[in-house]
Amino acid sequence: MLPILVDADVPADGVEQSFVRALGTGPATIDWRGVWPDAPELGLLADSKYEGVQAVFNTNDVDWERPAGDQTVFVHMTKFGSLPRAQWLAGQVGASVLGSPMVGW
Repeated sequence: MLPILVDADVPADGVEQSFVRALGTGPATIDWRGVWPDAPELGLLADSKYEGVQAVFNTNDVDWERPAGDQTVFVHMTKFGSLPRAQWLAGQVGASVLGSPMVGW
């Protein structure tokens, strides 16, 4: 349970299962940074600095402060967040937004 931060670029295939097995019950995260597509019909443009997906393990907040026995996936967009973009992204895969917006990266 030491506070260890590892920042490494690794191939997208295969590392996730090994990471979760090694993790045990400690809090951790896997982040995928990228750029969401523009949604011109909503007046939304991509913002590469703050966009991506974050899976957190054994906690349910982005800062790892609340222990939990499950995992949570956060979708990050722009510095100030954008509920319309989150709803649009979720709709692209036939899903919906769960929970309320919160400050992330």
